[in-house]
Amino acid sequence: MPLPEPVPITAGFPRHDIPVLTLDSFPGRQISGVLGAVEGCVTRSRELSPRADLSDILAVTRQDAVDAMVALALRVGADAVLGLRFDTSTISDGASEVCAYGTAVTLAP
Repeated sequence: MPLPEPVPITAGFPRHDIPVLTLDSFPGRQISGVLGAVEGCVTRSRELSPRADLSDILAVTRQDAVDAMVALALRVGADAVLGLRFDTSTISDGASEVCAYGTAVTLAP
């Protein structure tokens, strides 16, 4: 009996409970407080989905890293995350780590 096809991995447009910007400021809003750096890291192995396109796996992994970062920002009371950046590293031949990081801030009303 053949194995079922894996569920396709596709990236979508991310939606978060707070704004996440690559900018260092928030246009039209003033920053009232800087809470500090927040990060979210995710490790993935290509072996988990050998027939999936690697670029799709990495796109979803980046989104998951941002989700983890936003969860931390929400826990510390942030209204937004500014300066979103990514860092990647190879852990082994078949695995990589993707970290999303930025600055958690509160915004003036």
